[in-house]
Amino acid sequence: MSKVRFIVLILTLIFFISCKKEDKKTKLAQVHDKFLYLEDVAGLIPNEVTSEDSITIIKSKIDLWIRKQSILKRAELNLSDEQKDIEEIVEDYRASLLIEKYKQEYLKQEIDTVIKEPEIESYYNNYPESFTLNEEIVKPVFFKFSINDDNIQIFRQYFNTENEEAKEKMIEIAKESAEKFDDFQNRWVEVSVLSNLLPNDIKNAEAFLKVSKRLETRDKEYCYFVYFQEYLLKGKTVPIEFAKERIKIILLNKRKTNILNDLEKKIYQSDVKNENIKIFVD
Repeated sequence: MSKVRFIVLILTLIFFISCKKEDKKTKLAQVHDKFLYLEDVAGLIPNEVTSEDSITIIKSKIDLWIRKQSILKRAELNLSDEQKDIEEIVEDYRASLLIEKYKQEYLKQEIDTVIKEPEIESYYNNYPESFTLNEEIVKPVFFKFSINDDNIQIFRQYFNTENEEAKEKMIEIAKESAEKFDDFQNRWVEVSVLSNLLPNDIKNAEAFLKVSKRLETRDKEYCYFVYFQEYLLKGKTVPIEFAKERIKIILLNKRKTNILNDLEKKIYQSDVKNENIKIFVD
């Protein structure tokens, strides 16, 4: 359809709306016995758009409608009456959507999302078998320097020295000139997460951690240093501070389940009490 024709159609639409006449609808497209009318796309044209944008919007709408109607017609022709009988499926889907929406709205009003420390500790202590490490975790300090950084040599000396003064000097240099410095807020981190920051994976992490607290590696642009303050090996019990967020999610989901179960029970009991439920078979 030409651009001029589209502009004429848009002007016609504006005229129809402004005059509020109920004249015969203007056809835009036809697929078999189905028609798309100008009035069907009226709501898709914002007042502030240009004529060019309006044409693009209408063309897109026509194309989508044609494609949908074409495949719909083919489906109607090729499916049996039994296959096309989807009213029950549609109704069941609608019912499921309404129920789910009501449950979510109810939860918003009823649930307390604050999980307190005693609840977390209680769950952790009651289900120790649920908290076994699937991989090594560490408390690392991560440093990344440009290979051209003048401070790398002095930093390396402190990095390989085991005393508190050396650690302080090492961090002081890193804060001043490192491309990246991260102590992960003294949190436990999976080795796989730490490996994502390095040019190569930490292979055989268990064996490595048993013999060294330090890792140095490099690529073409950077030198990477990792100091392992603490580590726990795969198969050990997860520290509670590492498991907290997971436990919160578990407890919150349990809380949601209990609230919804209570809701269903109350509704059922109410309908029984008010004789809204009748069963006609034994």
